[in-house]
Amino acid sequence: MVRDEQYGELGKRFEQYLLDGIPALRKAGYNPFEFLRMIKTTGGVHTAKRLLASAGDTSYGFTKLWEKQKLDTSVEFAVCLPWFRELFTEAEVGRAEFRLTEHRFDLSRIDAVPVPAWCAAPTPEPTPEPPAAPTYRQRVEAEEAAQLARPATSTALTTEAVRSAVFRSLVLERAGGRCENPGCGHPDFHVIGRNDMPVVEVDHVHGLGEGGPDHPANMVVLCPNCHAVKTRGRDAEVAELRKLLAGIARQRHEAAMTGA
Repeated sequence: MVRDEQYGELGKRFEQYLLDGIPALRKAGYNPFEFLRMIKTTGGVHTAKRLLASAGDTSYGFTKLWEKQKLDTSVEFAVCLPWFRELFTEAEVGRAEFRLTEHRFDLSRIDAVPVPAWCAAPTPEPTPEPPAAPTYRQRVEAEEAAQLARPATSTALTTEAVRSAVFRSLVLERAGGRCENPGCGHPDFHVIGRNDMPVVEVDHVHGLGEGGPDHPANMVVLCPNCHAVKTRGRDAEVAELRKLLAGIARQRHEAAMTGA
């Protein structure tokens, strides 16, 4: 006799559910010898289908369970459990429900049965937090390391310094796109130009041609007017402005490195 192999893992769980209920039946004074033999011979699902297809309204075992008020241990009850229903046709489930209700069994008791752990929806894995954006310090240190790996000039035929786009971007972010000269005549200068970029200029306090480093500690953001003053102003005024901006660049760089 073919057993329930075609019903897979769910068929095995259904059969085990029926077998697990046998001790309770015996304790209630009913020894389902024939029922147990059918399960062992043809499998739990085949046994249930056979009993549901029987010509009579109920089987002998169902009647005994009804007399002992143990219909919650019947095959019909097991067939109606939500996690086993896919093993049976709609007609078979309907017949099981009909037999239970005809014997005044409250079907809401089926809903009260705890969902077994094996068919409970798995707890979703927590969504991993996106990796934190690199900090100012991390980006500075990464660019410093990259600079050591590339040449200091753009070509072998020129001494033009290679400017770091990363450092320029960092200084713009650090300044919030605003002029960093505390003596600026327009401290709230913040104009957005082409490509949605602020109309400001990143300047090296001590020029690269003078030996100044291409590094955020030597870079500030200036509005066009303050940049023009620093570049073309009177010598004394330029010297004073450079001194001021050198302190600003150093302080803001150190503060950003520490996250202050």
